[in-house]
Amino acid sequence: MKRFRYLFLILLLLQAATSASAQAFITYGGSRKFDGIHKNEIYGNLVYGGNVVTGRFFGEAASYTRHFTERWSITGGEQAQLLKQLYSLDLTGTYRIPFKRSSLFFDARVAGNRYHQWDVNELLINAAAYWETNYVDLRFGVSFIHYHKHNVKEEYKSYTDASYTEPPTLTVGLGINIRPRNNPWNLGLFIRNFDQFYYETWNINWGLRFHATLPWNDMKIYSEFNIRPAGSLSQLATRYETALKVGLKYAW
Repeated sequence: MKRFRYLFLILLLLQAATSASAQAFITYGGSRKFDGIHKNEIYGNLVYGGNVVTGRFFGEAASYTRHFTERWSITGGEQAQLLKQLYSLDLTGTYRIPFKRSSLFFDARVAGNRYHQWDVNELLINAAAYWETNYVDLRFGVSFIHYHKHNVKEEYKSYTDASYTEPPTLTVGLGINIRPRNNPWNLGLFIRNFDQFYYETWNINWGLRFHATLPWNDMKIYSEFNIRPAGSLSQLATRYETALKVGLKYAW
């Protein structure tokens, strides 16, 4: 109980520290491969931010990973951005091919986003390959995105479709760490057109990421400063949305 009390206090302190502009969901910069001991992993983070479309917002996100073998795993996640009125769920299956100095992962993901303020639902299907080395990670894949607008007004139905499916969208991401991936602490750079709950057509995310091992070896702290054009549904925005996300990872 004492450990979870410390975890709760740390999350409160980190949330209080994020007073700068900020945005969406965290991508953990450490190793994704099964360590041979801990079959269960849980992630949780807080986010506070603002953009030109929705103004200030804050929220939380969490995910759980189960490693069935050294190669197969499954992850389920959720997020809720309260002032932004964005709510999400996702499920990902992963297969890993180990190499001597790296790992190659294949992911299949399905996600749903609810943009409550605009009464729009988004269905996302993504398939990607992810290559992870000691210092570099690279992702390449494809996404299929479908939007559905509920309760379209009668006067708009003649020229407004209630549903829209985007052409297949490429998924590209690159991350670079300054220290070996399993070092007790690490700092890195990234550039990509996706986050856990969205995949963009044109918008590029870029920023800094950090993770470190806490005094308990099965718990890590991680953070990400993320910058992208404002709003998932505003691809021509001229101002940027920024995010500082801070969270904890616990494995058992």
